[in-house]
Amino acid sequence: MVPFGDPRGLVEPFDIVCPEKGTGRWADGKNWVFDFERDLPAGVRCEFKLKQGLKTLSGKEITGQKIFSFSTGGPAIKASTPYEGSQSLDEEQIFILTLDSEPDEASVIQHVFFSIEGIQDRVGIGFITGKVRREILKARFQYRTPPPFPMILIQSKQRFPSNAKISLVWGKGVMSKTGVATDQDQILRFQVRKPFTAEFSCDREHKGAGCIPSYR
Repeated sequence: MVPFGDPRGLVEPFDIVCPEKGTGRWADGKNWVFDFERDLPAGVRCEFKLKQGLKTLSGKEITGQKIFSFSTGGPAIKASTPYEGSQSLDEEQIFILTLDSEPDEASVIQHVFFSIEGIQDRVGIGFITGKVRREILKARFQYRTPPPFPMILIQSKQRFPSNAKISLVWGKGVMSKTGVATDQDQILRFQVRKPFTAEFSCDREHKGAGCIPSYR
């Protein structure tokens, strides 16, 4: 395509449609490289289209595939509070989900749900917003800076049964605000805390003595 070692960079072979900035360069006489300015987040789609009339050094027009594209996929869960695997969920637990890109909220409502042990149908989610959201995040990050990623707060539309196993399904089809969707489910598993119990026992110094109560 280009004389090897030519310092001028020569022709740019592609028309590029991409929201992320970067620079192209020839690595050698046949290989062209595009270096992005940063690690790409989720929700990015880029297209590289060969320019009209592009020819080799010998003057032959390039044939074959003309358009090349990729995407970084839809939003994914980077971290959750409570953490994945927790066995002490509250029956009305609110989840803080840290994501790797801003989600389209309508697609979250449509494709994110809970699978609850003992309940056949999937259970939908609702967003926690406004004052309640601000208070929860303030308490959560009282002593440290929040991570520089988008966060959403969600809650099941149905109260969890005590001691039940729960799966949070971040489903295929959740979209970023840029329109890029996930192509597979992401599943986080938890368990609800056991029912509250209290036990009472009574010790005596000797038979017939008064009761010395203790609780646990």
